[in-house]
Amino acid sequence: MAASLPLRPHHPHPSSSPAVADVIGAAMEAAFVRRTWSIASERHAPRGHLFLVIHGRASFAARDERDIALNAPFILWLPSSSRGEFRLEAGGDGVALSVLDDFLWRTAGGSGSVAYLRPLLGRVAIATSDRIAPRLNELSTSFSAIVRESHDQQSAASVMMGLHLGIVLIGLWRASGRDVLGDLRGAGTAQRFRQLVELHYREGLSIDDFARLLGVTRSHLHDACARGAGATPLGLVHERLVEEASRRLEETELSVEQIGYSLGFRDPGYFNRFFKRRRGLAPGAFRNAARARRGADDPSSFAAWP
Repeated sequence: MAASLPLRPHHPHPSSSPAVADVIGAAMEAAFVRRTWSIASERHAPRGHLFLVIHGRASFAARDERDIALNAPFILWLPSSSRGEFRLEAGGDGVALSVLDDFLWRTAGGSGSVAYLRPLLGRVAIATSDRIAPRLNELSTSFSAIVRESHDQQSAASVMMGLHLGIVLIGLWRASGRDVLGDLRGAGTAQRFRQLVELHYREGLSIDDFARLLGVTRSHLHDACARGAGATPLGLVHERLVEEASRRLEETELSVEQIGYSLGFRDPGYFNRFFKRRRGLAPGAFRNAARARRGADDPSSFAAWP
C-alpha cells in the first residue's frame, strides 16, 4: 500500500509555479498492512527525508544495496541523493517529513553547533532505539510540531519549523554516534580546511581566521592546500561560495540580492561581479539560462514522494 499523502506536480518553470513547501509532514498512523514511501530525486527542488518510527518495524531498501532493517523507536535520515524505498510494516506508527534542501541548510547552517551537522547530513544516518529512547518524548514533540506548522502555515510557520528541525537534527547528531569534531581533528590539514570551509563559508572568515582555527600558519595552510587540493585556500572558499550560489539560483525562488546576502555579501554589485568572474554570466543571466535548459523537461511529471 502506498503512502497516502498527495503527489505534487513538478513544474519546470519555477517563476510560474506555486511556492515550493519548505517541509511536507504527516503522521504515519498504525495500519493493518505494510506501507511504502518511494524515495526518488526531485531535480529542481531536492528534498531530504526524516522518519521517526515510534512503534513497529521498518526497512529502507536502497537501490542496488542490501536492505537496512530497523526496529522502533528510531530516526532515519535520508539525504536528497538517496534512492530506494522506505517500508513501514503493519502496526507501525510515527512521523514522516520531507524537507527542502535549501530550508535544511538554512536551518543547519544558521549558527553554533548545528552547523557541524553538514558532514553528517550528506549521508544516510540512523539514530537507534537505545540512543533515542531516553529522549523520545521531546523528539516526538518536535516532529509533531513540525507536522502541525507545515499544515497550518500560520504566521512565522517557517521559523517555528526551523527551530524544531534544529532540535531534531541535534538529537540525530547526538544519537547517531558519529564524532564530527573528531573527524575534523583526525584529518590532514587540507581536508580539515575544506571541512571548516563547509561549516563557515557564509561567515566571511579570512584565511588568517581559518589558519587560527586549524592551529597552523597561513603559509603552512597555503602549502597544504596547494599539495592536497591544487588550489589556494582563498580559491577553495570562493569555489564553495559560487557553487552554493549557483545551486540556489537554479533551485530556489530567492532573489539575487537575497542569495548574495545569505552568503555573506553585503554589496549586491560586488556579488554580481564576483559571480560573473567565476561563471561567465551575471547571476540573473545564469538563472535564466538554467530555466531555459529545464524548459525541455516534461511538465507533466510528478514528484515521487511521499
